[in-house]
Amino acid sequence: MAGPDDPVRLSAGTPGERLQTGRVVLVVAGERVPLELTVPSAPTSVEALLPILRGLSSLFAERATGQRETEGRAISCRAGCGACCRQLVPLAPSEARALARLVDALPEPRRSVIRGRFDDGLARLEAAGLLGRMGTRTAEERAALGIAYFQQAIACPFLEDESCSIHPDRPMACREYLVTSPAENCRTPSADTIEKVTLEADPLPALVQVEGGGWVALILALRYRDDNPDPGPLRPAPTVLREVIGRLVKET
Repeated sequence: MAGPDDPVRLSAGTPGERLQTGRVVLVVAGERVPLELTVPSAPTSVEALLPILRGLSSLFAERATGQRETEGRAISCRAGCGACCRQLVPLAPSEARALARLVDALPEPRRSVIRGRFDDGLARLEAAGLLGRMGTRTAEERAALGIAYFQQAIACPFLEDESCSIHPDRPMACREYLVTSPAENCRTPSADTIEKVTLEADPLPALVQVEGGGWVALILALRYRDDNPDPGPLRPAPTVLREVIGRLVKET
């Protein structure tokens, strides 16, 4: 059994790639959280570091889940409950590229099926006059767009039988969205009926800030990658992670 001083181990990199390992201790709500991070030694892309960033996202989600369960408030989210999979899902640019690569790697005919779902979703947004609003920036604009998007009932292209078909590779926003309110309330969400869990730290907006350029809607992931094929300059992995983590919590 892991003890409180045992580090959470997260890694990124490909087989045969030269790697380096370092440790960092986060101070979260007054508690020390040790991490052991293994990353490529050579400069790399932000996308290559997504396994670690997703791991951080899941870590904070798991901590929040444990805290709510201690309070007697169980998380309602389960496989087969896919109401939230019809929401507008924000991605960091690197996540959009990663999802596009995931689709590229799918075997046929599944690849064409998934691509068709993306195309159908975009066509529905275009018909509803929402496609041109995907570049909104302010919180107020995003809130209004989120409501309008949900009303279109456009299922995530990766939703299968009301469950996520890419669960291990799901975006950070999906990892971080948890509720303790009844699952059926998510079909008609409102501020009065949804009890969303607040995480101690939220890696997604930190990553969006580090990458720059703003968020990307999941439904636009394939189009975004095609329009922005350049992943940007390669950078030392420790530098990128320190920038993201520095926007989350205190380090020691």
